[in-house]
Amino acid sequence: MKSKLLATLLAGACMMGCLIGSHAETVTTPSAHSEFTRVTDYLFEVTYTEYEQNLAPAMEYYAKRYIPMGCASVQNGKIRGRNYDWAYDESASHVVHVPATETRHASVGVAATTGVTPAMIEAGTPADETMALRLNILPYITLDGINDAGLCVNINVVNAGEIGAPFAFKNDDPSDDVMPLMIPRLILDSCGSIAEAVDAISGMDVYPLGKSYEAHLMISGAKSADDATFQTVVIEFIPDENGHYQLNVIDKFVDDKPIMTNFHLTGFDGTVESLTAHPAGYERYLILANAFDQGKTVSGMLDLMKKVWYSKNYDLYSPNFWYSEATKSSGHLMSERGEAYLGGDVTKAGPFAERIAQQTEDYLNRSRTGGNKTWQTVHTSVYDIEKGELSVLSQECSIEYKFDLNGRIG
Repeated sequence: MKSKLLATLLAGACMMGCLIGSHAETVTTPSAHSEFTRVTDYLFEVTYTEYEQNLAPAMEYYAKRYIPMGCASVQNGKIRGRNYDWAYDESASHVVHVPATETRHASVGVAATTGVTPAMIEAGTPADETMALRLNILPYITLDGINDAGLCVNINVVNAGEIGAPFAFKNDDPSDDVMPLMIPRLILDSCGSIAEAVDAISGMDVYPLGKSYEAHLMISGAKSADDATFQTVVIEFIPDENGHYQLNVIDKFVDDKPIMTNFHLTGFDGTVESLTAHPAGYERYLILANAFDQGKTVSGMLDLMKKVWYSKNYDLYSPNFWYSEATKSSGHLMSERGEAYLGGDVTKAGPFAERIAQQTEDYLNRSRTGGNKTWQTVHTSVYDIEKGELSVLSQECSIEYKFDLNGRIG
């Protein structure tokens, strides 16, 4: 059964934003929405006291967008590391603060892939209805965050591959419809434990991201309202024998290392043979697993996540080049990539030679306005769950910006 709050979130309707405390340069937007504070070139900070509760506009907008994010997540003790990988373009990331109400948890997290650029914010007035909509629904694209109950959540994309068709729960009640990217916000607002989060997601009708891309979530916090035992789970949407998606809650991980990139963890036992046919992010998984112990502190986790910054994908001479980023569209199945998984050198020969050469050229000639050929790590988030603090690195820059539930700190 859904929590009372989640039912309210899925059915209500209101919208508005407000101003955060001033740090650095302040950029004003219309009073009907939030006022943003620039943290650095492509990172802003904002507080939403109220926002669009009718999910239909967000559903309609994001249902039309193709967002095959490449991301990596690690939980070591009470430290969460997360890279958000996306196109090298003009989109900004936003540290979003949401204060508590009688029916909502306070939270802080990072929204990205919103389509809101620095130029749009600096213009002060929404250029059109699409821009106004993006500002209204921006909190629903909070892709990682933590709330005042100590619940930490993030979402990564996963290729559906042979797991099943890209369709999840379906019913006749549109008030339950959500896109996967919206789930972290609903969890942060409404849930205080793993059990509550699982229960909430079970009550949603989750739709796909498109083009055979699904999503999975990593959630850490108290096991339940009655059991404060700290726990980390990964939630995936797996079809049953009738093809209907069911939740699979994973609470045991290979070598007790909770790591989530862009392949299904359902059925994965650490071996190449247990991977699905299109396991994007497998090399990143191995890098993170091999250096896992480094992530016991915030500074250590920041350094760990730098090891898998996405720009390394374009380094021809890097030992960290990950061949599993070539998914179904490349036409190369796992059987053809086995040598790479086992440590073979296929950087200069074989089916990847042409692809590697083209990606290297694209990276050297990258442009923020030149399309989505080149990706980067748009932001790195590290959460100290014990302290309720967030550290952010923007656009693969090592300058650390720190926040808590109330604003910027340090």
